[in-house]
Parts: sequence; C-alpha cells; structure tokens
Amino acid sequence: MNPSAKYYSRLILRVYDFWVLSLSSTYAWHCPTKSILLPFYQRHLGEGAHLEVGVGTGYYPAHSVASLQKTKAVTLLDLNPNTLAYATERLGRAGYKGTVETLEHNVFAPLPESARGTFDSVALFYVFHCLPGSLPAKAAEVFKSLAPGLAPEGVLYGSTVLGRGVEHNSFGRWLMGMYNKKGIFENREDSEEGLKEALAAVFEEYEVRVVGKAALFSAKHPKGVTR
Repeated sequence: MNPSAKYYSRLILRVYDFWVLSLSSTYAWHCPTKSILLPFYQRHLGEGAHLEVGVGTGYYPAHSVASLQKTKAVTLLDLNPNTLAYATERLGRAGYKGTVETLEHNVFAPLPESARGTFDSVALFYVFHCLPGSLPAKAAEVFKSLAPGLAPEGVLYGSTVLGRGVEHNSFGRWLMGMYNKKGIFENREDSEEGLKEALAAVFEEYEVRVVGKAALFSAKHPKGVTR
C-alpha cells in the first residue's frame, strides 16, 4: 500500500474533515473547501456515472447528493478499504439513492476493461500531492490510466497542493515538511508547469487555475483513446 494511504484508519478519518478540509485548506493552502473546492467539484459533476478517486471521507460526494441523484452510479476508487467503507456509509447517510460501487485499486494501474468509456466525470481531489514521484511524470501516468474510463464528453478534474512556484506560510511550510518526511505527501517538486505538462501530454483540452497554494484542473478529450 502507498505510504500515504496506510494512514487512513477510521480514527484518522473521523478528524480528517476538520484537520484537512477545514484548517489546512483554509490556513495552510489558502484554498478554502466550502467556498472554492466544493463549488468547483459540483460544477464539473457529470449526469451519468461518476468516478471518485482517492475518496478520503467521501466529503465531496456526500455534500453533493442533490447533484449526484441525477447520476446512474457512483464508483469509489481507493487503495484503502477503510476509506472505501467510510465513504460508502457516508453517502448512504447523506441520502444518496443511486448505486454505489467500490474499487480497491492502484490509481497507477489501468482501469478494468469493463470501466472503459463509462464515466461522465472523474474527480481527483487532493490526490497527486500524496502520490510517489513528482509532476509531471506521476500525473501523466495516472491520467493515462484513467483517461480510457471517460465517456466521450466526460471530464476529469481535481485539485492538488503545489510545492514549487508558490510561497507557503509558516503553517504550510511546517505541514509540507512533516508530511513529506512521513511519506504522506511527496510534492516538494510539484509545480503548476509540471501539472500543465502532464495534462497536455494526455488531453486535447484542459484548464489549470491556482488558488492559494493549490492547483485546480479540469480536462477532457484524451488523446489516442479509441472507443
């Protein structure tokens, strides 16, 4: 299991929203979840099947149930069975009535053939900064794995904390140092330029916007994907 994934015990998941999505996003990364990340997430949700990659506590889909009710199904993809179970339970408590499927899967590996051309939206929020390696290489590999899963007009989108090209405050520098030392993060060399390079290598159309210390991205029309 990836070192970052092993930390997500049920105990950690109980405090994740407060520590990561409230305190850290607001005061370290200067990209608030409620006013920036959640609206961005909801704006790109597709009306067909949705794939949630690196599910955490299931915060984003659980806070988007009104939009998700239009979808046929939600698939949760993660390496950690704790996060998959926690997010599935949370979606149920939030009132989601559609089908929830789980996929215990390494994001660097190709999706199952049955998922090809399936998803109208694929979300990767706060995933890349936790993956081993640096941009653009790790993102390009993940994009190549996920791109065949997109429906013809499907959108892949997400966010990641940058290590280069942004000026971190003292809280952010402390978190960056601690997380990178422990293997929770591996993003010291991750930059906006590296993310754009990875997107350009895989997709015909993409956008990147930096808010605070985080990059928000969306992409569609993968290159060389036959359907």
